[in-house]
Amino acid sequence: MIRLNLTNAQDIKRIKNLLEEKRWINKSRKIENSNGVFHIYTTLASVPKELSHLQWDYYEIDALAPQSIAEIRDKYCYENNGPYFDVPKRWTVYPPMLLFSSNTNDSLPIDFCIYLLRNYQSIFGNKNITHIALNRPIIESDILRRPTSLIPVYGDFGPDVVADEPTERDFEDAFWCSAVQNGVYQTWAPKYTMFSRGNIKEKKRILDNYKRLEGTIVFDFYCGIGYFSLSYLQNGAKLLCWELNPWSIEGFRRSLDHAGYKYKIYNKGDTFSVGDITRYDACLFLESNEHAPTRLEHVSPTSLNISHINLGLLPTSKPSWSIANNLVVEKSATPTLIHVHENVHVNAFSKMRDEIESSFEGGSVVHTEKVKTFAPDVWHAVFDVTIDKINRAT
Repeated sequence: MIRLNLTNAQDIKRIKNLLEEKRWINKSRKIENSNGVFHIYTTLASVPKELSHLQWDYYEIDALAPQSIAEIRDKYCYENNGPYFDVPKRWTVYPPMLLFSSNTNDSLPIDFCIYLLRNYQSIFGNKNITHIALNRPIIESDILRRPTSLIPVYGDFGPDVVADEPTERDFEDAFWCSAVQNGVYQTWAPKYTMFSRGNIKEKKRILDNYKRLEGTIVFDFYCGIGYFSLSYLQNGAKLLCWELNPWSIEGFRRSLDHAGYKYKIYNKGDTFSVGDITRYDACLFLESNEHAPTRLEHVSPTSLNISHINLGLLPTSKPSWSIANNLVVEKSATPTLIHVHENVHVNAFSKMRDEIESSFEGGSVVHTEKVKTFAPDVWHAVFDVTIDKINRAT
């Protein structure tokens, strides 16, 4: 490969722009300054006429151990005399899947993926990767939070079309991956349901701040694959959870199985009794949380020790505010902490706090947690609201 050697610093920008325009520059190697000589690395095997007036020498690409995806791409293209292509700059491993954050391209050459996995798994931590995908944002308006923008690149991710009510065979045929965050195992089928890595901060806050929940019940109105529910469960609580996406419930079920918890899944028409709370660690309802009041109508007033209610839907959980409020007022025997998840502009935190407090009877926002940025000047925030029925009554 050709390395250009420039002695005049004023030439650097012009030559660099030319190399980038022609796609000749080796992006994985920085410009080096050695005793006043500036070395610019290219992807060229010979010198074209546009550069023939410059000083140059060869460098061996095999002598440079690849340390990034871009360097592996350069080595691959050099060995195969192929055209260069863009590669994503960021990635995450969810065994056995390698998930790239997509930038300008929607695909990677299959032969390059094979080359990558056969020769350079050490860069990804030697986690026996078998699948590669490109990630794109979830469609905000999709209440089921389906990863319709995920782009499978390498490996079988499961059938392209499945029924609205997937069967056991559908679950078996799907591809599943996993993650362990804060010691909590979670699994999901990336083609059919999402996973939010950025929620790890809120999960840790739950684990660290709300310990010793034995004897209490936690309600999760948008449980997904168990993002937050599993953290409450690990701290000793019993769970009542609602979710619309059957793929998310299946992922949640598999995580419960993996950890050895007892659980029951309720479909439409299945009977729930208050005694199930003592028999199972987690009760999962495959239905809208709008049915929660009906599920609990036989429960005696103020008889449940509800410690937390999680409202984790973005961009807003407002549709369930009144359901959560009435649940605490009618059924909880103790003060309850409600975690209201909302996307909030940096200038609207006070307004959101006031709106929340006015929507929950006797509610008081005792803490606001900024989890992560969702968009420029917009935060995914959690408002912790207490409803203390005793203080309200006095």
